[in-house]
Amino acid sequence: MKLPGHFLLLLSLFLLSCNNDDDDVAPNDVPEAVKSTLTASFSNAMNVEWEKVGDNYVAEFEVTGNEYDALIDPSGQLLLYKYDIPESELPDAVSAAIHQNYSDGQIDDAERLYQGNAEFYQVDLDNKGTGLHLVFSPDGQEQTEPAYWD
Repeated sequence: MKLPGHFLLLLSLFLLSCNNDDDDVAPNDVPEAVKSTLTASFSNAMNVEWEKVGDNYVAEFEVTGNEYDALIDPSGQLLLYKYDIPESELPDAVSAAIHQNYSDGQIDDAERLYQGNAEFYQVDLDNKGTGLHLVFSPDGQEQTEPAYWD
């Protein structure tokens, strides 16, 4: 009987067509204003991939081998951008605040984050098995705005 075999084949094809990448956006589907902002702001961006988050667009790309993310609204306004940095590039005040307030914490990831002209540092911290997402101003003050951008 071939019916179960055909059914399994059709079921397999259906399941393969379902994926979790439904936020991904083809470059042709990104508004020109959004792409123009990325090009103007990051002229040397390479390997650009696009996602849609709410009404906004996220560009994931590389600049000289470093990973960047940029959040751009549909009109082309650059809302936020961030890039990976080594822990050693955190300002002394940020490192001191982490060691003082989260002495058992281990930094898993550090990023420099910009909102407009304001600079922030966001840190993914493993604190006694609990993952914490923290944002600091350059002077070491913990921030609630902007929120940690994952």
